Amino acid sequence: MSDSDAEFRSGESGNKGFFSRLASGDFGLAKTYWLYGLVISLAINMALKVVTSLGVLAVAIVAVTLYQMVVLLGIWRAASRYQGWKVWAILAKIATVLGWLSVLASMGVFIQLLSYM
Repeated sequence: MSDSDAEFRSGESGNKGFFSRLASGDFGLAKTYWLYGLVISLAINMALKVVTSLGVLAVAIVAVTLYQMVVLLGIWRAASRYQGWKVWAILAKIATVLGWLSVLASMGVFIQLLSYM
């Protein structure tokens, strides 16, 4: 099955919600990594640059961290099922491990923000 075939598999992913499908890697490796993992995450991070309230920033960091966790699970799972060049699956898994390190750093920032509140 190609990556594009995994984008929508009726019966398997038809009854799942968006975030459940995303965490399961049902959108395929390319779409999960590039669209949800990179493009959407960059847009969210750019939007966070204009937040000035510590309270709003704290809530946003929690929401973004939860989103990142869902995306990272989806990338890992999509990479595990990927049928194309193995190098892409391996690179995606390496990026996922680095992404989990970023999640840990975000949690550290959140804890520091709480100390200022």
